[in-house]
Amino acid sequence: MELTLREELFPNWIVYVLLMTIVLLSVLKSQKELVFSNIKTTFVKPPSSLPEAKESLSFNSIINFLMLLNYFVVGGIAIYMLLVYYEKSDYWMVVLPAAIYLFQMLSLLLVIGLSGEFKKVRENILLLNFSTHILGIILIPILLIWLLNPHLSEYMVITLFSAFLLIYFIRLLRGMFLAIRNKVLWYYIILYLCGLEIWPIVVGYMLLRLDFIG
Repeated sequence: MELTLREELFPNWIVYVLLMTIVLLSVLKSQKELVFSNIKTTFVKPPSSLPEAKESLSFNSIINFLMLLNYFVVGGIAIYMLLVYYEKSDYWMVVLPAAIYLFQMLSLLLVIGLSGEFKKVRENILLLNFSTHILGIILIPILLIWLLNPHLSEYMVITLFSAFLLIYFIRLLRGMFLAIRNKVLWYYIILYLCGLEIWPIVVGYMLLRLDFIG
């Protein structure tokens, strides 16, 4: 039998950064275990109905800030690994996860400012934070598996995009149901979907298509 060197596609520092994110999540779990235990419940119940989830998803919560930081770091690493795999040098794209989140959050805050309907829109803000937290957690094992198995790169790319689309559509559907539950008029829902959800996804798809496929 002959030993063969394992192919190293990505730099070693990614492993250490991902381990740091795991440590961060472990510390948060030890301090606020109920926040993580309520994750499954938040998938089916309005976020504001769960006291612990409400605390962790609030805009000015330290837990929300740390979970968002985890997502920005892990999401940026995911984009970086895609760039390395496709041999692209558009490293500015690592800020896309943070930029997309900030765009959606600022858009929701703008809607609150223009409409004055804080209570009706607040549920969607909590839902945005929740889906972002979940995606930040899900990406970690996917990226670790990719690091350890670069020969599975083709499948891991599909897995990354599938995870993003799954969480996105769950948030989209839940957001619509919450809007209907809060008696938001249907034409406001259509404007929201077209202006703040579908359009950014189309723009993001075009950017990825030009940079990774073209």
